[in-house]
Amino acid sequence: MKKLSILVASLIALFGAESAKAWTNYAHGTAAYIAEQHLTPEAKAKCHYYLKHTLPYYASWMDAFRGAKAFKEVNRSHSGKSTADGKAYDFVQGKPAGGVMGHLVNALAELGDGKYKNLPDSVVRQRLINMAHYVPDMHCPVHIVFPADIHPTQKEMQLHNNGKKVSYHTFWDTSLGHDGRQNKWPYEKISSVIDTLSEEEIKQIQSGTLEEWSNDIIEMGHRAYEIIPQGTNVAELTKEKKEEMFELTSKAVLYGGYRLAHILNTIFAK
Repeated sequence: MKKLSILVASLIALFGAESAKAWTNYAHGTAAYIAEQHLTPEAKAKCHYYLKHTLPYYASWMDAFRGAKAFKEVNRSHSGKSTADGKAYDFVQGKPAGGVMGHLVNALAELGDGKYKNLPDSVVRQRLINMAHYVPDMHCPVHIVFPADIHPTQKEMQLHNNGKKVSYHTFWDTSLGHDGRQNKWPYEKISSVIDTLSEEEIKQIQSGTLEEWSNDIIEMGHRAYEIIPQGTNVAELTKEKKEEMFELTSKAVLYGGYRLAHILNTIFAK
């Protein structure tokens, strides 16, 4: 266990913060930290029992190990799709067809209603590690794939920094820090700034079906394209534009953290 923990920490340090395919470790760690603050005492105790560590510690685990053959089945569980009419693709047939929502539905079916008690600790641990990553990750504003006639594909999106090409996906993945906060504030500090909603507001975010959650995320994706349109020179972003980005990313981090807490609280309620 100790050797594995050292390996995980090393890989996260090496790959997590610079991954071009997922939120930075900073955003993931913040979402996981927020989730941990909203766990029931029972859920927090059981998470610690299985993980032997905090949720933020494993927040970027799936990014670090996405290339490992043993995790091939879940290494794409980071995003979702929108249909041409703006609905969640995973629910078109009445049930998730795959992707991140499919894995979440499977995990809930496997662990819920006290079923986790009948599983080996190692299996429960791995499901928790996966969810600690992909529940917040699926809320990232650029983790929705839109049909090309709604929004340009991310490869077609042309952002630049005074003429130098900038990846749209990577730019949004690091958006929590574009106003100077990233790598300067610990999780506790950034959380104190964005985790300020009332209990009633939090319950509203946590309520609803997984399909409704997916549609929330699709709306965040639309908003991202509105804030940073085609051809934007990111070197010239105004303070107001940076704040719009921070507001959207903060919302995504909060929703991901609150909903992760809700899922874990529900699983460990029995």
